[in-house]
Amino acid sequence: MEYTSLVKPPHSARIKSGRVFLSEGEEVGEHVTDNKEEMIVILKGTATLVSGGSSFVLKEKEAFFIGKGTKHNVKNESEADLEYVYVVSLLD
Repeated sequence: MEYTSLVKPPHSARIKSGRVFLSEGEEVGEHVTDNKEEMIVILKGTATLVSGGSSFVLKEKEAFFIGKGTKHNVKNESEADLEYVYVVSLLD
């Protein structure tokens, strides 16, 4: 997994964003948004997003909203590299 920060405090008051690269078989790891909302946009490849106990397959140019307090994970179960951007709003 490779990660590049795009913006975060103190440059932004309430937004944190980054670009993530996952090779075949890699995953981010299950985590919870706690007091945040998150949007994921797929730039390249296919992602399997597990959110709130359900799985969703996202392809290039598709987006997914993850609400406050939601347990989720992003996986690359395809044979090609995955690249996506996430944007998190910091609610508190």
